[in-house]
Amino acid sequence: MNAIYARVSTEEQAKTGYSLPDQITSCKTLLFKQGKPNIVEYVDEGYSGEFIDRPALTSLRDDIAAGRIETVVVYDPDRLARKLSIQLLVAEEMEKAKVELRFITGDYDASPEGRLFFSMRGAIAEFEKAKILDRTLRGKKKKSSQGKIIQDFRLFGYSYDQDNCTYIINEAQAAVVREIYRLVIDDQMSIERVQKELKQRVVFSPTGKALWPTSSLHNLLTNRTYTGTFHSMKNRQQKTGIDTRKTMERPRDEWIAIPVPTIVDKVTFERVQHQLKQNKSTAKRPFIHPYLFAGVVYCGVCGRRMLAHHCAFRDGSYKPYYQCATQRYSDLRNAGLKCASRSLPAEALDAALWSKLAEALKNTEKAKKYISKQKPVTDNKTEIERLNQMDSDLVKRRETIAKWFRQQKLSEKDAAEELDQIRAQLINIEERRNVLRPVEAPVAAKLSFAEVAAQLRPLIEQGDLTPDEKKSIIRAVLTKVTVVRTDNPSGKKPPVFKITWETI
Repeated sequence: MNAIYARVSTEEQAKTGYSLPDQITSCKTLLFKQGKPNIVEYVDEGYSGEFIDRPALTSLRDDIAAGRIETVVVYDPDRLARKLSIQLLVAEEMEKAKVELRFITGDYDASPEGRLFFSMRGAIAEFEKAKILDRTLRGKKKKSSQGKIIQDFRLFGYSYDQDNCTYIINEAQAAVVREIYRLVIDDQMSIERVQKELKQRVVFSPTGKALWPTSSLHNLLTNRTYTGTFHSMKNRQQKTGIDTRKTMERPRDEWIAIPVPTIVDKVTFERVQHQLKQNKSTAKRPFIHPYLFAGVVYCGVCGRRMLAHHCAFRDGSYKPYYQCATQRYSDLRNAGLKCASRSLPAEALDAALWSKLAEALKNTEKAKKYISKQKPVTDNKTEIERLNQMDSDLVKRRETIAKWFRQQKLSEKDAAEELDQIRAQLINIEERRNVLRPVEAPVAAKLSFAEVAAQLRPLIEQGDLTPDEKKSIIRAVLTKVTVVRTDNPSGKKPPVFKITWETI
């Protein structure tokens, strides 16, 4: 039995001369000329020649060891292997099994002179590959040093300018990036909460999925390119197996900084990094205090959000507080924006606020002295128009996919995958529209504080509510609570708060 071995790695598939059909045809022609029609093909498609562990090559070596092969034809020695050591090892195995080895680009001679020539060819091929890699790397460095981005890394928020080799802002995507940063800073959302919020708003991921991968959101929130500097030559790829690679970071002095348009300013970026660290540090340690009004409490002095905070003591105990964001973020303090508000003891404030809210729900007349203004009805017209446009675009794309399938430009499998994705996106859009429409509906618009209070009053009167149940009631009624502490700072009496709130 006679064998043909052919190989092409992924990066070489487009090259003429080394394509699999050309290799196989050339090898078959040689065997037919020699009158050896009994041919078996061993083909490794998409495997690097740097590693010996390849499926077809392993099978060929097994058949050689079993004595089933008489002749092996390979187009060129570097198709057998890229490394000289592997070429010599496989050639030696064939010699021991008395198998004839032939190459289309030149004969293999098992004599000492032939082996020397074979070794020299292998060494030269290995040297040529090293030179190609070196020239490629030097070219990339030169291009980067000229302020050019060597390839499109498909960074969400930017479009790649092929002519000038740089990034330009994609306004639609950049708006999503800024909103994600805002959710983390202003609403103190974790990545998981941002993920759910984007799904609820029907903001698709860069790949068109309804749910953003958490890894994509983390990369987006930690990528300094958005602050106006792209770093080229930052990473390098190292092969760790036949089809596996490991990304390794180069030393920082090898990085090349390239200016790009800014999407997020540096202060905002650093605030997000601070919040992510805070999320990570608190994720594994549940708060002892429930912070009932976290997320709805605002500073009565500067108007910024009050953040949950605690002071730790040497005995291991701590006291929970709400503290103005200007006192928590160093960038706001350093910018001279720190306000003079006092920290609010969370235990006392939660107790006072809950008592007043429970009283107001039982007797809505008593709620009037705390209400500053009613929250205006949200205008969802722009958001609904955006969803309608997305719906229209997806319907047109669905029609295009169907037309391409009828014209046999798409396979049945590819068309089905595209249509399934479009169907899922349309469902998400319709669900989001259903969420927005009730806001404009007459019944929803007529719901008043008194009506909501009437529905919640039985729960308040039964008492013994858990913290989570209290939080649900708070968020069902209040949208914003503004608080300032008014008692004497040096006094030892219980704290006194001035409170106003905004209801539904």
